[in-house]
Amino acid sequence: MAQKLFRDPLYDYIAIDKDSWLLELIKCPEVQRLRYISQLGLAHFTYPGSTHSRFSHSLGVLHLMQLCLSYLKQTYSKNHFKLLDEEALLAAALLHDIGHAPFSHATEGIFGNHEERTVEIILNPDSEVHRVLSKRAKSLSLKVAALIAKRLPTGAKQPPLWQKSLISSQLDMDRLDYLRRDSLCSGAEYGNFDWFRIIHTMQLKEKVIEGKQKGVFVVWLDKSKYALEEYIFSRFYMYQSVYFHHTTRGFEGLLRKILQCAQDIAKNNNSFTKALLSPMKILLGGKEGKDLTKFQKLTDHVLIAQVTIWQDIKNKTLSDLSTRLLCRKGIGWEPIAKKVGFEIADKTTRVRKYLKEKGLDHNYYFFEDKTRAEAYKPYRHAAEPKDQSPVNSIMLFDPKWSKAGETGFREITQVPGLGRLRAITEVDDTSSILRYYFPEEHKKEIKKLLS
Repeated sequence: MAQKLFRDPLYDYIAIDKDSWLLELIKCPEVQRLRYISQLGLAHFTYPGSTHSRFSHSLGVLHLMQLCLSYLKQTYSKNHFKLLDEEALLAAALLHDIGHAPFSHATEGIFGNHEERTVEIILNPDSEVHRVLSKRAKSLSLKVAALIAKRLPTGAKQPPLWQKSLISSQLDMDRLDYLRRDSLCSGAEYGNFDWFRIIHTMQLKEKVIEGKQKGVFVVWLDKSKYALEEYIFSRFYMYQSVYFHHTTRGFEGLLRKILQCAQDIAKNNNSFTKALLSPMKILLGGKEGKDLTKFQKLTDHVLIAQVTIWQDIKNKTLSDLSTRLLCRKGIGWEPIAKKVGFEIADKTTRVRKYLKEKGLDHNYYFFEDKTRAEAYKPYRHAAEPKDQSPVNSIMLFDPKWSKAGETGFREITQVPGLGRLRAITEVDDTSSILRYYFPEEHKKEIKKLLS
């Protein structure tokens, strides 16, 4: 069968059958919109090459899911692979990010949770992706939504645990792609690991978790432990050097302050509200915030166009903040060591007072950024708490372990030979990176107030 080939920097080529319904799904406007959504937010302010899109990432996740299912189908009983389940996994891999707002996670606090928006789009009868999925099978859109959603949608059946883990877990197709892709495009070479071995040594084993949940899980054999260890360290280093970089976090925080300022102005200024670019009216919340037609048109380019317009607005604060962002200047920062709460409160109060004396609104010119430093921590709160649980932790299996009174399963940090993982997994749960951002021209005075 003839194939459509997408040239890709990671996999050389990504192939989709030309007559495939997947190709029709790729052509949907909700998917094509991802060409105009940055994968790494404002990371290009730090790493100029980080301009890749959510579209290229989504194709990459689809490609990995194809490889994964192809391998598992050759190895395991066909009972695990109903056609509709397989198609749901492929669709979920492609569609998992269609709910992202401009600059991805940078504006999620403003425009809403991307997973919830993704599920909403998939289940909306008016969306093109819903039409394509429904044409393939009536129940397909609900099955896809169930794989992506944190909360099971009404009327959906709970997907098998191993299928859910391929979409969202400690080690899923999403992470396998974005770590390597973000590493390549940023130029930070920390995201290299043996992804091929990880996929081609997956095992499906029945397991009981804490005497409660029973089901088929994705596990790995002991021989894969070093590839898995490499993956965990890659993830840790990428968070430290790329995702949590102080410059990127600062300008993404500035972008959120710009949008917050615009929201506050809109509350009491009808002329400002009317002048908003149509897709930007999602900022107003209410019915506007739920308008999927406007959301479909809301991309990085629209947001940058709006901020460019705001440079010339009469409101001095919004104008100045917009200029600082677009010119990539005018923002300073200071890391704060772990202190008692009242000590920090006293220092930040003094900073706010200082900014007020300088005629600057501290609500927009002074903000805190707190990020979790842990990249992988099973069984307890970590960088992405909703993904941390005994159900989807990285598990290995070895029959010899069951002879010692165990079940044969071990969480990766408990596997012999991987002791160095403790350096990044056994981190104090309260540890974090805490930074304060403020106008660059007042850096000297504010650093003294925060010291």
